[in-house]
Amino acid sequence: MIVLILGKNGPKEVDLNRRKAIRERCLNCSGWAVKEVTICMFTDCPLYAFRSGRGKQNAKDRAKAIRDYCLWCCAGQLMEVSKCPSIDCPLFPYRKTKIERSAEIKSLPKKRHIELFSEDKTKAESTNIEE
Repeated sequence: MIVLILGKNGPKEVDLNRRKAIRERCLNCSGWAVKEVTICMFTDCPLYAFRSGRGKQNAKDRAKAIRDYCLWCCAGQLMEVSKCPSIDCPLFPYRKTKIERSAEIKSLPKKRHIELFSEDKTKAESTNIEE
């Protein structure tokens, strides 16, 4: 799923799954310092066990950790998790039991008639410049 998330240098498009989403959230939390993620001291964080993004991980436990983190982030209010306005958070699409596809960036198919029109326009402009 390709989504737009907050990156070190501003918004960026990323192809995310739950494992990568946790890794990106941990990097965001540590100020994008990989070493800080490795030596993280927040052992009570639900994402702590999954912060490296490597190794064998139980997918159901990973999904539960994301939901628990989102619940913690929203001060324990379940309704607030479903109303979460932080669409640039990498965990946003995975905060509920089902994946929310509204955050997904869908590329629009190019329309052939628009391409032909833009090519004709460029040719016309180039002939006007030469004259």
